[in-house]
Amino acid sequence: MNVAGTAGSDGRTADTGQGSDGRTADTGRPAARRGRPARLSRDRIVAAALDIVARGGSEALSMRRVADALGCSPMSLYRHVRDKEELLVLMLDRIVDGLPRPALPDDPRARLLALLRWQHEELVARPWIAQVLRRGDVMAPSIRWLLEEIYAAWQACGLPLDRAATANRIVWNFLLGDLATRADPPRDRPSYQVGVPAGADSETYPMLAALRPYWLAPDRRDRFADDLVTLVDALTAAAVREPPRPG
Repeated sequence: MNVAGTAGSDGRTADTGQGSDGRTADTGRPAARRGRPARLSRDRIVAAALDIVARGGSEALSMRRVADALGCSPMSLYRHVRDKEELLVLMLDRIVDGLPRPALPDDPRARLLALLRWQHEELVARPWIAQVLRRGDVMAPSIRWLLEEIYAAWQACGLPLDRAATANRIVWNFLLGDLATRADPPRDRPSYQVGVPAGADSETYPMLAALRPYWLAPDRRDRFADDLVTLVDALTAAAVREPPRPG
């Protein structure tokens, strides 16, 4: 069958401009399909945005790239989302809402550590989220259950609610700091964060020189779980020492 053209009334083949592979002869691009395009929706916008950040990180996300992925104009996206910040909130909400919740022990300290470790592990698995949280004012409504559980666990460890909020802020900043140091190591040179302190002169910088084995340890960056225990114990130690306040 000749698929390159159609036969006219005189028996000749009329050129349609489309080859056997479905591409147009003038551009080499796939021929446009007939029929109505897929309906644009908030769900499709969020899905396209998640695909972009999964492949290219948060820096790759823009409203234009989302529009290109969906085959529409950027302005048409704003009928479904207010702006990029709202899109980021919707993306975070989609992810958090789809995560299975961790099994939690009854012991307050163990429960708190389980919640904080789970939070850290999920963020490590999605580095783009940490980038977004450091730069913008975004929070997913579906994260409320985690915050409620964490503050309740701090209280169960003996902290009043105001001190629980302070303790959790300290841990959150510690967590973000750990995520920030997890950048890929340089491939074409030694790491400055290792070489600078490890190469310190022992007479000028005796403390740094004495810690040279620490700087060079291959697992130095993989101590989050142990460091978290140390930090939580320090933040709750005062509550253990202090007698309960009269009601």
